[in-house]
Amino acid sequence: MSVEHPSLPHMILDRSRTSPHRVAFRVRRGDVYVDYSWSQLLPRIEAIAAGLLSAGPLDDGACLTLVGNTSMESCLVDFAALSVGLRTIPIYASLLPEEVGYMHADTAAQLIVVADAGQLDKVRAFREGFTFFGRTYPPAGPRTRAKVVVIHPDGLAPADDWEGLESLEARGRARQASLADEVRRRRSLIRREHVATFTYTSGTTGAPKAVIQTHDNMLAMLEDVADAGLMDDGVRTHGLFLFLPAAHSFGRMVEFAGPFFGAPLVMSSVPTLAADLVASRPGFFPAAPRVFEKMMAKVTSVIQGERGPRRWLVEWALDVGRRVASRRDSGRALPPGLAVQRELADRLVLAKLRARLGLDHASVLLSGAAALREDVQLFFQSLGLTVLEAYGLTETCPGLTINRKEDVRPGTVGRAFRRCELKVGADGELLARGPNISRGYLNRPEATAEAFDDDGWFRTGDLGSIDAEGFVRITGRKKELLKTSGGKYVAPLKIEARLKRHPLIQEAVVVGDGRNYCTAVFALDPEILAEMARREGIPADPAHPRIQDVLRTLITETNSGLASFERIKTFRVAPAPFTVDGGELTASLKVKRHEVAKKHATLIESMYEAAESPR
Repeated sequence: MSVEHPSLPHMILDRSRTSPHRVAFRVRRGDVYVDYSWSQLLPRIEAIAAGLLSAGPLDDGACLTLVGNTSMESCLVDFAALSVGLRTIPIYASLLPEEVGYMHADTAAQLIVVADAGQLDKVRAFREGFTFFGRTYPPAGPRTRAKVVVIHPDGLAPADDWEGLESLEARGRARQASLADEVRRRRSLIRREHVATFTYTSGTTGAPKAVIQTHDNMLAMLEDVADAGLMDDGVRTHGLFLFLPAAHSFGRMVEFAGPFFGAPLVMSSVPTLAADLVASRPGFFPAAPRVFEKMMAKVTSVIQGERGPRRWLVEWALDVGRRVASRRDSGRALPPGLAVQRELADRLVLAKLRARLGLDHASVLLSGAAALREDVQLFFQSLGLTVLEAYGLTETCPGLTINRKEDVRPGTVGRAFRRCELKVGADGELLARGPNISRGYLNRPEATAEAFDDDGWFRTGDLGSIDAEGFVRITGRKKELLKTSGGKYVAPLKIEARLKRHPLIQEAVVVGDGRNYCTAVFALDPEILAEMARREGIPADPAHPRIQDVLRTLITETNSGLASFERIKTFRVAPAPFTVDGGELTASLKVKRHEVAKKHATLIESMYEAAESPR
């Protein structure tokens, strides 16, 4: 069991003082990654903390928002703010001004830290007034406007409504001595049970809710991760890859895991992910399933483009890897002949594929935020890599279960963390209790009451089962069950997962609520579509007969394993991939089912105007 820290900032400051020469951050500068030690960064954290306190009047426990992509600088601001008892609220860079404005109004933020000029523009826009989910928010007067700090002010003209982080840090450094007593006073007030942060849920069905997360919630999660044995010496050496935004609860856990485990935080972003992996070769790679799916799709597409002996060699090596993984999953020893093949396959092919992905030093690959397909997990196992699937929610900060490295059960999300209790309710809903579970939602007493049953069990909203050994399977979302006009219930996630096995499918949305049969809307992966078109010598057009044949075959194969009332009768292809900006995806890349139905209503209606076979 790891040491129990009294709060997140105590944990961070303890790490910086007891391991001053350990690498805290690994940041890409040009073509290479540069290391920054705790001894280099602790003075910056302390200067930023003093700078924040000198920015204007700040209540004890005031809220500070961090708007924009996660960077080393945003993490330093986060650490500094927490160290003086402020509550930090990370906000996705992709959100529109009115949603950003709502979050500031909801939390009554007294300080705003933005990444760049684009995020400052959002602040300026919502201060002019906005409407969000039917409520109008008036323009903010000068006296109610929180101070704005810009981390990267490149291209910004000087103005009275912002200051740069560099300026704030310099002022804090100059005033550190005079503010030392105030820093100590605020720090002495922080308790483990106090609120550390608010993290907003994705808001797929309404205004987002601010999940209350205490220091205890976050630290309990990290302590249980330590108990599960995830962080080995390889991770501490090669680092934790952080490309997920801190506004995503999964990303926030990784941010705090760096100082907790004494592992470097290897900074990256979604647009640069592939190149950064190869350049940094981290020890720990956490991602949503879609990232692993895209990796598999790209490797598969490259293999399909090969001809002759090269293709045979790669397919042989992957088959050897699959056979090895199958025997290990079932606890059987490798026969001598297979062990020799495995060594040869690894030397000739598999090690090169791992290096090509930047995962040759990765001892932990962790998948969370949605269900991981079994074929994706098996593909990585065939490469000699094990993707550990975990499960949780923003409200559980963020984990409830995990597959341990020594005991992986494909198709499950593993077993509960040590201090998490799980049970299945009478209606099949998974219920949970534990020290990492939030106490509820800010300013939403009704939603908080609905989230817990009379005995204090948190309602996850997920349908699942727990076997005799404690392994958990998630079978669907309780609120996302479709009910056909014939009265049959359909779990769309199960069908969508099968449809997405084909690399061409970026997203699949099953439709059928209140209808007499089910249909599907596809969004295609443009890169895979282009590659397929190049191979086939056809236009990269979803309407091309060859592409339509592929999709018809996929529907037929999927339907063969479904009950008659679940089968997909017909399909349509959306005119463009689903995106966050387009409104079909949340900032954490989950499908907004209702938004897809609204945006593509005409396309959907066309599938019900004539009952016909897939075309």
